[in-house]
Amino acid sequence: MATAATAIATITAVTAADTLRAIEARAERAIVQELQLMTHEILGMRTQLVLEDRAHADSLLMKLDHQECAQTVAPADPSSVPTYLMPTLTLGMSEPSMPTAYRVSFYDREYGDLEDVVTLGSFEAGVQLVRDRLSADGHYLITATWANHQGEMTVSTPRQMVLARIGVADDRAPLVQPPVLKACNALQAGDTSSIAHLFEHLPETA
Repeated sequence: MATAATAIATITAVTAADTLRAIEARAERAIVQELQLMTHEILGMRTQLVLEDRAHADSLLMKLDHQECAQTVAPADPSSVPTYLMPTLTLGMSEPSMPTAYRVSFYDREYGDLEDVVTLGSFEAGVQLVRDRLSADGHYLITATWANHQGEMTVSTPRQMVLARIGVADDRAPLVQPPVLKACNALQAGDTSSIAHLFEHLPETA
């Protein structure tokens, strides 16, 4: 009896594996409706599979889902849609607009008084201007953030005296050098260290 039970279990496992392979072969040329039927078929048999076949089934489910998504596209003939329906209105989900200008403020090192304000057309230009103006032999604390398509940066002395600040304004700019552009792109990707490195070796001011 034990031998017969083992034989039956083995036959069942082989049959399930063959079924999965057959589904996978048919899926190569299947349309969305057929893919959906195959998905239901796999889900129906999944709980009865051994671990090896279950892993195959899960992988196949992901493949079927990917193929179904790839076939689910917009109407083939856009001209069939009335032109007055083409604009899409999204309520409560508008994308934050890019700032039109940034304001760069410079402060006195000793007393913190506002010394100068410059308005520029981009965050990168603001970073470049601050880097150009600061002393090459100074030590600085850099606080920089990027959120909702807007950048902010504050440069302070080790004693927390603010020397320069960049923030969104409601005008135009020095040429942004590659290191500054690269560091600003890194900040947008979540790396806050690259922009701080810009101020470790500042060029000599004229």
